[in-house]
Amino acid sequence: MKKREIDAVEAILTDPENSSRTGAEVAEAVIEALDDVRSRTHRLAVVGQIGYGAQGTTHTVVLGPFSARGVLDSPEKFERATEAGTAARTAGQGLAWDARTGLGKGRFMLAPIFFRPRDAWDFFRGAGPAAEAVAEVVESLPREIGPVCSCGLTAALICRVCGTEYVRHCPLHDRTAQPHRCRRAA
Repeated sequence: MKKREIDAVEAILTDPENSSRTGAEVAEAVIEALDDVRSRTHRLAVVGQIGYGAQGTTHTVVLGPFSARGVLDSPEKFERATEAGTAARTAGQGLAWDARTGLGKGRFMLAPIFFRPRDAWDFFRGAGPAAEAVAEVVESLPREIGPVCSCGLTAALICRVCGTEYVRHCPLHDRTAQPHRCRRAA
């Protein structure tokens, strides 16, 4: 937990009024305090699409919420918060392909989280060129993200399921290598 979250919970737990409250009421107050703090800090989501093979079936997924630096109350602040590396971006990159099988492909984008429709409208209302700039950035993102390079990782691994040692291959640079096919998973 972060300091803000701990402070919010501590304020509830040290409240002298707790002596007249039930355990359920105190628990509810703690959850509300955490939700309130997190509603101001956890303002990013990863929206992605993943799919396998030539069937063309894609599945839309949402990961999150993730925290963001600062308050995301304008498109400019959203762009600044997401242009650097974030936990949300790292999670989104994990949607590029299925790491277990080495198959499939996916894409993702980061999106601000709003708790009310009015907040979403207010975010973009009157933004003019800033909203167009955010749209331009979103449009310039790659539509497909390929596998991530794993050349620098340990070459030999032990499968956690079947116990067999196998050699890791880099799906980005060695596309001919076959991923480990676990004997017990089949």
